[in-house]
Amino acid sequence: MKTLVPQSRIRRRRGVAFTLLELLIVVAIIAVMAAAGVPAIRNIIYTSTASLAESQLRLALNAARDLAIRNSSGDAAAVFTFEPGGRLTIVPVVYAGTLLDGMDPGLPYTGNANQVQVYREVFAPTPLVESVQLPPGWMVRGFAPPLSIYNNSVQDITNSRPAVMNGWYQENFYNAAPPRIGNRQINLGTDTIIGSNNRGNWVFPENAFFDETQKEEGDYRQTFMIRFQSGTGKLVAASSVPSVVLLPRSRIDTSKNPNSMPVLAEPLKDNDWRRVDRADNLVAWARSVLSLPSAEAAALIGARSTDCVTVNAVSMVGLYEESRMAAAIGAGGVNKITGCIYGTTPTDRPQVGTAAEAPKAPNIDLALWGNGTVVRTQSDEAKRCERVQMQINSYMIGALKGSDVFTGLSGTAAGAGVEADVRLFVMDSYLGDPKEAKP
Repeated sequence: MKTLVPQSRIRRRRGVAFTLLELLIVVAIIAVMAAAGVPAIRNIIYTSTASLAESQLRLALNAARDLAIRNSSGDAAAVFTFEPGGRLTIVPVVYAGTLLDGMDPGLPYTGNANQVQVYREVFAPTPLVESVQLPPGWMVRGFAPPLSIYNNSVQDITNSRPAVMNGWYQENFYNAAPPRIGNRQINLGTDTIIGSNNRGNWVFPENAFFDETQKEEGDYRQTFMIRFQSGTGKLVAASSVPSVVLLPRSRIDTSKNPNSMPVLAEPLKDNDWRRVDRADNLVAWARSVLSLPSAEAAALIGARSTDCVTVNAVSMVGLYEESRMAAAIGAGGVNKITGCIYGTTPTDRPQVGTAAEAPKAPNIDLALWGNGTVVRTQSDEAKRCERVQMQINSYMIGALKGSDVFTGLSGTAAGAGVEADVRLFVMDSYLGDPKEAKP
């Protein structure tokens, strides 16, 4: 016997089915609209963070300039720092005094009359002005003219230390009879990639890429600053001899890492005032240290001290997003540990670090590049690192081309420019204000 279904129940079933169909259609429409809107949303977010980054940069520079105008005891500066996995920070510092040190940061200062010596100006963070952080992923590079800052990316011919191959301020390679500074060999002339005189590099804050558990390894720590004249706020140009800025490393358990202690005639004790981690005011502490004998002061705040960073002034900086720059120069992203293109060690130098930690030397992470890029066409790691640095130089001024990044390109594709969303700022030499310049 056939069972009859009431019409009301049929209508309710049809109504439910129709409602589900409508829901699916609406969901599909929303998905399509969302997919179409994602690029627009990303552009809005990018534009917003770019404006914030520029505002923070200007805020930090203006604060450092105002500090210099109000400071009668010496110049002030905005120092650029970066911690792996963190954000770029701009630290206001003031002049604390002058230190007699060895010229070569790769050698300990002994005070011996036969050692090449140099006076370094010492800067220290001041509590009068707070540091400024940029949004995550946003970085600043400074343009360092040739030889403007000591270059540690050269061959160390006496010690088996980690090689630094970032092609930073000078050439990595040398001629048949290169000049020497201490135990280092340096080429002051020709660039091996472009075959012409070195024209300087766009450099990154390298203050955190060193082994903080070892004493006197601070010569790996380098960065740049924008310096303002005391009383006037005028821009102070780069010097041929770098200064040092006091940027103490993170606290270390010296009982577990005794090698981290500086070499002093009288070793540091737990409550010793000479310990920087006991200092409440870094400027006052630095001035007290500068009153000590030169060799002792150099061990505490010289170029080899892991609590200090060699630094020099620049007059031009570029504001950019690291991931966009990495993509433009052919990298597959940024290093997950550091958050920038610096990363794990070269494959033949595993002692520098591992994939699970930040590198102990500022080396470019070549693992970020695939086989199709120009960086992989070089014969060895040092040349490939240098090629990356040259690509960065071109990217920062909007001169990077497709053929500079990828192999096998020809015609229009090879000569086409690569988009570079970089904001360049040139410091006015008289007023000290940042002026945006179009590349």
